[in-house]
Amino acid sequence: MADTRIRNATVHTPAGPIEADILITGEQISGLVSRDDETRADREVDAGGKHIIPGLVDPHAHTRVPGYEYKEDYLTSSQAAAVGGITTYVDMPNVEPPTDDVETYEYKRRIADDTCIIDFGHFVSGTKLEEIPRLAEAGATGYKIFQVSGGYPHDPRLAMGETEKIYAAFDQIAKTGLPCLVHPYNQPLMDMLSAQAVAEGAPRDINTFARMYTNDIVWSSAVAVLLRLQKETGVRLQLLHTHAGESLKLIKRAKEEGQRFTCAVDLKYYHLTSKDMQEQGARALPGGCITEDDERMAIIWESLNDGTIDTIDSDHAPHTLQDLEKMYVDPWTGPFGSPQYQDMLSVILTDVHNGKLSFQRAIKLLCENPARVIGQFPKKGAIQVGADADLVVVDLNKEVHPRDEEAYSKCGWTPYHGWTLTGGPEMTFLRGQVIAENGKVTGKPGYGRYIAGVPQVPTAITNLLSPGLAFEPVAAKERVPQAV
Repeated sequence: MADTRIRNATVHTPAGPIEADILITGEQISGLVSRDDETRADREVDAGGKHIIPGLVDPHAHTRVPGYEYKEDYLTSSQAAAVGGITTYVDMPNVEPPTDDVETYEYKRRIADDTCIIDFGHFVSGTKLEEIPRLAEAGATGYKIFQVSGGYPHDPRLAMGETEKIYAAFDQIAKTGLPCLVHPYNQPLMDMLSAQAVAEGAPRDINTFARMYTNDIVWSSAVAVLLRLQKETGVRLQLLHTHAGESLKLIKRAKEEGQRFTCAVDLKYYHLTSKDMQEQGARALPGGCITEDDERMAIIWESLNDGTIDTIDSDHAPHTLQDLEKMYVDPWTGPFGSPQYQDMLSVILTDVHNGKLSFQRAIKLLCENPARVIGQFPKKGAIQVGADADLVVVDLNKEVHPRDEEAYSKCGWTPYHGWTLTGGPEMTFLRGQVIAENGKVTGKPGYGRYIAGVPQVPTAITNLLSPGLAFEPVAAKERVPQAV
């Protein structure tokens, strides 16, 4: 006898799609059985011939808590995530106060414990060397380093651009066995190129900013140094925002040589166009600076398909429309970012529909590989017996029309307003409970559970895995931090 049986679906397992019913007992998947299996359940759900994938795992969230709750909070961000098929997220330390010590980390976590409806983790700042081991012991999911600086959300207090400081941080973080995410950026070069462009007559506006911000050399020069530092220290590096063509060439070459790191790209960079920015202004940054560069786009799609890029993350980064007005005053210090959660899966499923990605590759990029990065696979990111029953019922054919008025995010808008997308989530389960259905939230505040960091060590590299994904938990050392 099971608690729940989901019937009549194509189920996407790590080995591929199968025709099966899913049995759920308690919080876990207890069986994948044939349609004629006679196991009964207290509740039966008819998936109507649709597809079921693992709940999405997003290791790049900005919940804005604490300090910026007027933009977003744990409740509203997790509601948007649940409706979008995301069942686990990990958020960032650029809040007020920044999470750079145990006290601020534990304060932030207490807030999430009370309000989040999906499972959650937190990447703390890696700027204070003496706090790195203490934060690992306290249960931090991992670390985040920003090379970019300027104005919020790129907090100068958290910026670390100096090679020697990054080396020291990597060296300490490597000892914890936890992942370290880095926003790669050559800030001094960006500043010089921006000043040069303005001196030559370019207006100091969002269009010039977008061109400077996405300039390939600004990203790839930083990635070159970070890869060398990773090779020297062995830190479990996850490079973010890997949309620069030269960055991707460096990454591909390093992986072919067996270097163990991972990388991610977020969808705004390779989806939003100049037309979107003309219509929406700062809501659609960076506009067409990347999407209208055919060579760069070709490298991005190739990298998504061949394993050079390991994960697609959201960089869910909501700002109020009032705050975005600051981008028209000075985009170099104004807030840059957009909400992504509610529409992220539909955007990627549209790519699948248009033949840009296979469905199986999309599942790897959104579910399995991110779970591996945070040491949660196969508990998360997989449909198999013993895994958490984190599931999304997906209709690959339905039309989705994102609208500002339907946004769950507290900021109340979406950069995909007015788009027509193909495919989307219909029902989201977290640990066996339905937390969203047909675009409506059903999950309760506080149901989300904290995801502590899992120290990992290298394991054998197979042809199924990027070198940076070939890790396994340290035996008998998975930490269970005390409640805070």
